[in-house]
Amino acid sequence: MRISLLLSLFVLSSCYSPKTDVEEDKYPEIPGFPNFSDKTVIVEKVLDLPLSQKDNCTFMIKDSYLLVYNFPLTDSYQNDTNRLFIINQGKLVIFEKWKTNPAINNLAFTDDAGNLYANNRKYLAPDFRYKQILPFFDLNDIPKKYESLFHKGESEKDSALMMKITDEQMVYQKNILEKGNHILMVTDDMNPEILDRSVYSYNYLFNPGKKNSYFVSHNLLQELATKDSAAEKDPLYAKLSPKIKLAHHENIFYPEIQKEYIDSVSFKIKDKIVSGNQWFSTGNHFVGSFGYTPVYLYYYDVKVGNKTVFTKEDHTQIVVSNPIKTKTGKYFLVSNIKEGKFQIYYLKN
Repeated sequence: MRISLLLSLFVLSSCYSPKTDVEEDKYPEIPGFPNFSDKTVIVEKVLDLPLSQKDNCTFMIKDSYLLVYNFPLTDSYQNDTNRLFIINQGKLVIFEKWKTNPAINNLAFTDDAGNLYANNRKYLAPDFRYKQILPFFDLNDIPKKYESLFHKGESEKDSALMMKITDEQMVYQKNILEKGNHILMVTDDMNPEILDRSVYSYNYLFNPGKKNSYFVSHNLLQELATKDSAAEKDPLYAKLSPKIKLAHHENIFYPEIQKEYIDSVSFKIKDKIVSGNQWFSTGNHFVGSFGYTPVYLYYYDVKVGNKTVFTKEDHTQIVVSNPIKTKTGKYFLVSNIKEGKFQIYYLKN
């Protein structure tokens, strides 16, 4: 018993990581981000959100624009509110928020003409100042009209009503689909090809780039069951597939900035020290691992034009992304742990 206890304690101690000694600041004269050793180098704060919203944001770069779509998740900031931020040359030029429409997926994207879509809104290229609220068509809208007429617990009395609903849905479906010459399919995870069925989690945009654009639910692309036949496996979707085009990879907002926009040259780590310790607990059912992992303060050489300046970044207080390149300057996505903020800063070229 005593041996097994000692063995258990040995195994536990071998899986435990103790704290690393915290070191003193090697270069106290170097200011911390967003400040630099040269006071003429100034980054300006553009956006300030609760830190909990960082993972609720998706991004896109277009020329001098940084587009940020903040969509609601379980920890939504305020009443399931969608928010769109359009930043140009370091200035917030458009900010909008609206109540989310749960029937439309929380995706943001652009069409081939550069028009921006977020939820049920279309912002017109090139400067996105003008917008349209797009209609959304869903077969479930038909039975909702008749909810008060259903016999609760007595579905056998509703057969005539269900026939009426099906007939109305078929007319509704036919009218909506006939108005669409082109269909853009937008997905969270980009597929290399069009699937052979309509999928609930996708957005279907009819007539992208046109004045009569509109969204449809996946159920409008499926064959309706009638009293004489059951619905087949999406034969209607198969018929429509020649009209369907998959959204291009570069036209989709993503949680991470695409690699081609990351500047990995201008900020170079010159040194680092341990500034703190962070508790962690990992492992599997058989072997656990827990304890502390060191957190660092990084010192940077920063190339700005023809000169090199300095800054530092203490990860116990602030975590800054690599510079994000646009035509006119660089952006930084900042997790300000000390202030509990997610921030975006801009450095002009």
